[in-house]
This record gives sequence, structure tokens and C-alpha cells, in this order.
Amino acid sequence: MSSVYESVGVVSEEAGAGMFLAHLPSDTPVYCYNAKLDLESLFPPSSVEDRFVVVKNFPPETLAECEQQLPGRCDYSPLLQILIITMPTLPHEEGADAFGFMIRTLAQEMQLQRRLQYWVTTRVDTPDRSKQADRAWGPRRQGRESPTVALEVGFSETTAKLEKDIAWWINESHGVRMGITVHIKKASGSIEIRSWVPAITPSLSHVQIASRGRPIVDKNISNPAPPRVAQRIFIKRGKDGSTIEGGT
Repeated sequence: MSSVYESVGVVSEEAGAGMFLAHLPSDTPVYCYNAKLDLESLFPPSSVEDRFVVVKNFPPETLAECEQQLPGRCDYSPLLQILIITMPTLPHEEGADAFGFMIRTLAQEMQLQRRLQYWVTTRVDTPDRSKQADRAWGPRRQGRESPTVALEVGFSETTAKLEKDIAWWINESHGVRMGITVHIKKASGSIEIRSWVPAITPSLSHVQIASRGRPIVDKNISNPAPPRVAQRIFIKRGKDGSTIEGGT
């Protein structure tokens, strides 16, 4: 009997997972969870691209028990019991580290380092999803359970996947108010950085609806619009060095 995981298919063959598996590469391998097998065997020793795997029938209670053993970032649907694991490459991690270092440096220069909480890759849990960002930050407040800013880095990911992930952070994580995406273009070496904010202000996510003159208060908007881009910076690499576009 094999002691390693063996694929039972690919994402393009999966049905019934809705949007949760959308925008993953079509050849992403799918496995069925087996407590007797080593999770490390899900990935090859090294890869030049970010790798993704999907694990079905993954019990919710198992996530907390083996999170430290997972060979990458986790993205989990408790309702579907499907786990997506991302194994980032060196360029992916270097991008996240560089952005995190910049935030830490700016906080020190502004003398705000003691007021800033570094969430790093801490998992954020909601009833519908549990997810790790590449990096995250928030004010240092006692009892706060989620960050207010989340960073997602893409090296092999598509633009659509980055936008889908950042939309969840802003619209559904119940805490994040700003998202940042860093998209590293493999072919050109260029980097696109975008900041994202809610399409509507948080105060308008609950509205009052009048019915025959009588107000029905605090009606939640269940399908908020996708976040909007607040700022875009494009760093283009050329023969004579790099040029920076945007920033406003």
C-alpha cells in the first residue's frame, strides 16, 4: 500500500464546488484526505512555479490539528470540506517579504511600530471559509480577531484569482478594509501593485428600506459589489533599468 497521496483527478473535472475552485489552473491535482498519509507528499521537493493542490473530504476539526504540518498556505471551505493548499515559490515569498519589510520600515519611521499588529500568515476563520493571506496587518488592539489590511502576492496565479481572493478579504472576512495585490509577471519581470477598497463605504453596507412608509432598519447587503482599485503602481523592467508608472 502506498504511503503517499495519489491524485484522483484534476480541478477541471470537479463539479459542485461552485466558485471556491474557480480560477485555479485546470490541471491542479485533486486528492482525497487520508489521515494515514503524509501531507508533505502532496508536493514535489521543488518547483519553479507556485503550486496548488486540492484535498477533498477534509474534516473541519483536522484543519486546526494539522495546520502547522501543512506544506503551504491554506484556503478551506468548511461547508464543502475542501482544502486548497498553495505552495509559494521563492519569488512569491521574496515579494511578500519585501512588502512586509517596507511596511515595517515605514511604521518605524512614523513611530507607529508599537501600534501595528503583524499578522504575517495567521489564518482568519469565518463560518464559510478559513484563509491565510500572504501577509496582513492591523491596529494592535486587545481582543481583535482579524487584520484590517491583507496582502496577496501572485507569481503563477492569474489576475482573476488574485482579484477573487482580495474580494473575499474585503467583502466577506468581516474585518479587512483594504487589500493589496502584488502581481509578479513571470514573462517580463514587471510588477503590478494595486490597493483595493470596498465598492461602497462600510457604513452603507447596512441600509434602511421603507415599506409603505414604515422603515425596516439594518437590512444587510448580502451581495456587495466587487472592490474597486484605489491605487495602481506598475514597475516595468527594461534594458535601461526600471520605470514606475501610476501611484495616484
